[in-house]
Amino acid sequence: MDRLIARFTGEPIYVRDLALMRRAPDYAWIFLFHPSGHVREAALDWLQRPPASPFFLAAVAWRLNDWAEPVRRAAARYVQRVQRQIAPDVAASSAPYLLDRRHSWRRWGSSEADLLDDIFGRPDVLPIIAGFLQRTANGSLARYLRLVVRYPAIDQYLPALAASAIQPQVRAIAYRCLLTGSVTWFAGYGWEWIDKVYGIRKRVPKFNHRPLQDIALPPDLFWQAARDASVIVRRAAADALIASRTTVPDEDRLIAHFEQDENPSVRSRADFLRRHPRPS
Repeated sequence: MDRLIARFTGEPIYVRDLALMRRAPDYAWIFLFHPSGHVREAALDWLQRPPASPFFLAAVAWRLNDWAEPVRRAAARYVQRVQRQIAPDVAASSAPYLLDRRHSWRRWGSSEADLLDDIFGRPDVLPIIAGFLQRTANGSLARYLRLVVRYPAIDQYLPALAASAIQPQVRAIAYRCLLTGSVTWFAGYGWEWIDKVYGIRKRVPKFNHRPLQDIALPPDLFWQAARDASVIVRRAAADALIASRTTVPDEDRLIAHFEQDENPSVRSRADFLRRHPRPS
């Protein structure tokens, strides 16, 4: 009926929607999905409370990637207003979905995407994320952990993830970070020239690195990884030994242990270590 009346009055329909939002402020959450960018922008400027669920936090993130630049700016203003008020469980529950969109959404820039780092990197959010990674058996948790390690506050939870995460892939990544003393995460895509004369290039992934924060490590960390029940973890331990040989005092015993492994991929790494002795 409103649309029919608007045809005769000439009043834009979004003006009526804005009036409705002023009468019932909670309509602003629904109007985040309004077809008019004017209404989406006004809804974001109207909101003062933080999102109460992962769904609405994801909806706000979508507006950070909105096709209308004024809406993206309004979404950034809103996140800056409420980012410290967002409940830790709401932020942690939306992190798997939103972190995976960081480099697939194309409209937003780094300034908008970085606002999510201020939320997911909070010291009250990361313990919940770490607990989820530790207790969950199914899903692409390894991919999730590779995205989360960009936050230094996650480092203190890596020993627990290495020792007791249910998924072997999660344990392997945690051990690799701890044994090598550094973390690596996917940072988007760049271009690599194949032939500049003909203007031929290919899209390649980019990675960022940082050293591990100072945390207490068990003295037998290599042995814990080398004796893990999963070959994925034992293979990661052998790879870390190849990368960190100058810092491992009982290298010969570890190599001998890997040489007896039941999996050929682990034994092949031990063979590499034998054929390439540590420089004296």
